Amino acid sequence: TSETKGTNESNTVGTSETKGTNETKTLGSNETSSRNENRSTSITKGTNNSISESSGTNNSTSSGTSTNTSTTKGTSETTRNSSNDKGTSDSGTKGSGTNNSTSYGTSYNSTTNKGTTSSESYNKSSGTSTSTGTNKSASTGISTSTSINKSSTIGSNTTSGRNESSTIGNSTTSGRNESSTIGSSTTSGTSQSNTIGSSISKGTNESKTSGTSQSRTEAISKGVSKNLSQDFYNKRATDYIKYIDEILLPIIDYGKSKGLYLTTTFIFSDKKAQLEKLGNTIKSLYSGKKGNKNPLDVKILDENDKKIEYFKNFQIPECVSYDNENALTLESHFIENNEVSLGNWYSPNELGLIAGLPEKEVVGLALNEEVEFGLNAKTPDKGEELISLGNLVQSGNEIDTKVYLEKSALNKHIFITGVTGTGKTTTCQKLLLESNLPFLVIEPAKTEYRILMNNSKTEDILIFTLGNDKVAPFRLNPFEFFEGESITSRVDMLKAAMEASFDMEAAIPQIIESAMYSCYEDYGWNIDTDENEKFENPYDEGVYSFPTLEDLLNKIETEVTKHNFDDRLKKDYIGSITARLQGLLVGSKGQMLNSRRSIDFRELIEKKVVLEIEGIKNGTEKSLVMGFILTNLCEALRTKYNKDKHFKHITLIEEAHRLLSKYTPGDSLNKKNSVETFADMLAEVRKYGESLIIADQIPNKMTPEVLKNTNTKIVHKIFAEDDKEAIGNTISLSKEQKDFLSSLPTGRAIVFSQSWTKAVQVQIEQMTNTTSDEIIDEDRLKNRVEDFYVTNYKKGIFIGTRYEKITKEDFKFCREFSTNKEAVKIFKEIFEENIHSFREFKDTARELTKLLKEKKFWEDIKLILILKGKEIDMTYLRNRYFKYYSILDDNLHKIIFYKFYKNSKVEDKEIWNNIRIGIKEIFNSGNFILETEDKYIKQYRNYLKNFIQE
Repeated sequence: TSETKGTNESNTVGTSETKGTNETKTLGSNETSSRNENRSTSITKGTNNSISESSGTNNSTSSGTSTNTSTTKGTSETTRNSSNDKGTSDSGTKGSGTNNSTSYGTSYNSTTNKGTTSSESYNKSSGTSTSTGTNKSASTGISTSTSINKSSTIGSNTTSGRNESSTIGNSTTSGRNESSTIGSSTTSGTSQSNTIGSSISKGTNESKTSGTSQSRTEAISKGVSKNLSQDFYNKRATDYIKYIDEILLPIIDYGKSKGLYLTTTFIFSDKKAQLEKLGNTIKSLYSGKKGNKNPLDVKILDENDKKIEYFKNFQIPECVSYDNENALTLESHFIENNEVSLGNWYSPNELGLIAGLPEKEVVGLALNEEVEFGLNAKTPDKGEELISLGNLVQSGNEIDTKVYLEKSALNKHIFITGVTGTGKTTTCQKLLLESNLPFLVIEPAKTEYRILMNNSKTEDILIFTLGNDKVAPFRLNPFEFFEGESITSRVDMLKAAMEASFDMEAAIPQIIESAMYSCYEDYGWNIDTDENEKFENPYDEGVYSFPTLEDLLNKIETEVTKHNFDDRLKKDYIGSITARLQGLLVGSKGQMLNSRRSIDFRELIEKKVVLEIEGIKNGTEKSLVMGFILTNLCEALRTKYNKDKHFKHITLIEEAHRLLSKYTPGDSLNKKNSVETFADMLAEVRKYGESLIIADQIPNKMTPEVLKNTNTKIVHKIFAEDDKEAIGNTISLSKEQKDFLSSLPTGRAIVFSQSWTKAVQVQIEQMTNTTSDEIIDEDRLKNRVEDFYVTNYKKGIFIGTRYEKITKEDFKFCREFSTNKEAVKIFKEIFEENIHSFREFKDTARELTKLLKEKKFWEDIKLILILKGKEIDMTYLRNRYFKYYSILDDNLHKIIFYKFYKNSKVEDKEIWNNIRIGIKEIFNSGNFILETEDKYIKQYRNYLKNFIQE
């Protein structure tokens, strides 16, 4: 509503126009006094561009007077002088003497300078001037205008100035100079001035004016006006209009391109009160922080309501509308053909709030966070041999894109890590099977590689059980080396293996090293020439030309004595070293390591082989055995490569930290040096065609050289923060990606290889099932290994097999006899030198074993040695044991001697020799009586009596 009230008054005077010519002449005097005050602020900005060119010519002639006096004394000798200044000069001068020289001269110098300089300058200036002022005006309601003024001013501005320049300098110029300069400058500044002054002017003015005058008069109006207006608003309607404009219409516009969805949310409860509470809660949650003009409409249905059938079928029911359509529209209900759906239209934004998955984990619904990795592994070159790893994983989903590893990448070594049960062994077996290369697996703790016996690609696999001789025995003499290998290098590697496994204080490594060299010398080896002076062909099959661990043990006391330690240190060193070595000679370890000949590693590297060290439980002893194996392996690879430059082989080392552990404070320097020795050795085998796959659960335990020298990394799930940092830094993982390593599912791995720009996530293809309950029969392992030894009988790895080709039953006899340590020792000392056939060996070994087990025989022998001979029925004794004597020839007394001699003292050896002769006499005549005055016999009788009582 608008109301206007006002009063207008008007007074108008007509318009008059006059034209004419006026002439005025004025003579008079004018005196003017004025005072001016001027304040100004000036801001000036400018740009100056200058181009300058100059050229000139300078000619100079100098004259002057110069007097020089020179006196030189000395000796000069020049052998050769060469100079290169647009030429070459060579001179040779020799001279000596004294030179006095005085020189006078006059020089006149005159100088003439001629120069021409031209300069061109171009200046451009632009400026900005800003003036500020203050105007004050007072007005009343009535305005009267009486005239129109026009003014025009023409003026001139003249600026004069004087510039002076003075330059003092000295210049000598020879030649012609030309220069061109282009430059620009920008100047900005602020200038303020404040001027106050007064002037008095007196003068006479004479003026003559002629012109035309024109005047115009306009009406003067005066009025008073009053306005009054009133506006009335519908606030609710205004808010709805704003709601439609700002909320609904943007949703509709967005939905036109992205889609709109008719949506209904169903909630269920067995109690009405709970249902109402749940409905109100949902209504409140989805109304937003600022409220909602049309919140969710909650409809509670009865159990018998027909609409429930729609909901059970995930359908939205429609109802006939009897209400005003406009009213329903205000409630945002969609109406079509007078029907209203029990739902509403949502754009994807609103639908995502209701149907979106929870951002945090809730009970019953696990949340798996995904991190983005690379999606483009290097495309292999055409014709390149490939190893398929599995399918690429993108955002947690396995996609049908294969990830390949170049076969050539094997030669640059692979490191695989992951905690137990995450797929590490499956990945290792996948690489072995896909490579189609011969391999050697060193498995310290498990038997999971036995499953490979059921794979068609590895049906001929050999599996040895180190430390468990009952299944698949393994024989390794660490002192046996290959032809062409030096004794010094072998001793160094054996010492490094011991230092990496045992804590060795002070001089123990040096004592062991010295004892090793002495053992080789005892077997006829020349340390300097690596030749054997005792055996004609020491490397031939069946020749026992290498020392054993037992020989090393027997040398320790002698070597310690050589070093002249005091009694306390001597006993400490002997005890310490003996305890370490003695533990390696007991049980299955002793049978494996105290062997006179080893399995030929040159033959093993041509096969598919698994070495299980599960039977050795002691960690340090496992490490030592691994060191011995790697030493033989590397030398075998070198020998094989010298014969075949294209030979390829894979070695897989599980739990490599046992031998290649990181040096930590407190470890001995000997251990540090030995670990570095093996790390260097493994890094160098690449040139022999060897590919290393190193698998370990704890990357941070590994010596850093292992992670640095492996070109391909395959990482399964790991948890420890230090492990994630150690491996993540080597494959350029971000902090987020490192954290994700703890969330990898079983069978998935992060893979990074040479020439790849980013690490990729791969689902490893499973070719074997390491978690199955399938058990490989140990008889299969045993039979396959027995066939291997029967085929290689000439090597003489087991005692008695070197004489002639044997059957599997013959091998089983040899294998069983080799477990009788006492019988083997007696056989080596007494019989082996005179045995030339397997039958001779078998008969001797069988009867010797029986004799050693005959308790009554040894009780009778003790009586013979202790009591008087006449109290023994010698006829009965001879008849009872004659069968042993007849088979064992005349060596029965030697058997009896060694049976007891192993427990005797060194200083009693002469006594034992007398008793040995006496024992022989007992069996030959039956009349031998110990009643004698021989001092040795008397001494021995008392000694043996005490020994038996003890």
